[in-house]
Amino acid sequence: MNRRSFLAAASATSAALAAAPEGRAAAKAEGRLKVVVPRLRPEELSDLQATAPDVELVVCQNEDEAVARVGEAQGLYGLLTPRVLRAGAKSLRWAQNGSAGVEHLMGIPELVDGPIVLTNMQRAFAPEIADQALAYLLAFTRDIPHFLASNADKRWGSRRPGVVLDELAGKTMLVIGLGGIGSEIARRAYGFGVRVIATDPKVLERPLFVDELHRPDKFRELLPRAEIVASAVPLTKASTRMIGAEEFALMKPGTILINVSRGKVVDTDALVAALDSGRVSAAGLDVTDPEPLPDGHPLWSRNVIITPHTAGQSPGGDRRRHEILRENLRRFAAGEALLNVVDKQAGY
Repeated sequence: MNRRSFLAAASATSAALAAAPEGRAAAKAEGRLKVVVPRLRPEELSDLQATAPDVELVVCQNEDEAVARVGEAQGLYGLLTPRVLRAGAKSLRWAQNGSAGVEHLMGIPELVDGPIVLTNMQRAFAPEIADQALAYLLAFTRDIPHFLASNADKRWGSRRPGVVLDELAGKTMLVIGLGGIGSEIARRAYGFGVRVIATDPKVLERPLFVDELHRPDKFRELLPRAEIVASAVPLTKASTRMIGAEEFALMKPGTILINVSRGKVVDTDALVAALDSGRVSAAGLDVTDPEPLPDGHPLWSRNVIITPHTAGQSPGGDRRRHEILRENLRRFAAGEALLNVVDKQAGY
């Protein structure tokens, strides 16, 4: 894990964690700190226990068991459901989500409005998701889907009439959201000779592999400058359908769209229309709205590569997720600031 992974706590971290020592002190007065966890692999559980030997790990097989036990716990990993969080609202001081996205938790008042510090798995899955984003891009510029179809037919396929096999060098990519995933996409694109421009509300220092870094309010101004638009933003009220008909109209004709964030960031009907008009020449989507995409949906018959929300899957991602959990467990037991603290008001 890189240095930034271990410094990803938001500015609200100090204030949010101020309540944690009180909870830990109360727990220690009664005995060991308790953290509810789901069923894990034996080696993972042993590793966590060795990391924080003074913490009692309460293993729960399902939501019902977690509801019954969470009222005596100060920490919670996984099993973050409305029922569990309501049951643990008075005792919990820390909740670790098992993924980076937390939009599904933002409607739980006991979590959002209470003292529970929420942490996520930001950056754990960024490398493999960025790999997949570049895979879409290379597939489109080199027309790989067409040649794969020829392979399936066991024939020597020729280049499609009117299709230009292109290169990435010299193109401009707009990365929307230069967080964990966006940074890794930008890093890889830069290696292919792509000029990267990006937006982000929190990243203040421009990385060497990004040519320009802007605040999110410049997003629409940047769209006409890019041949490639890659969405890596978290899903919030502000980002819901932020790429719609007006935004597609601002893009260069033939723009390639990559979405590895959340399906609801893109207006699906507007995307179909943009593909039909040629404003968007191709789209690589690991996420869709709706999801799963129904059989017969118009996107299936357009120049689109659709994968079933699998970009974040890899052994490396599983390893990094465990490392974040282990480090946060150690820090929680030691009373130290946690990693990847979510700004619950901002929603990410």
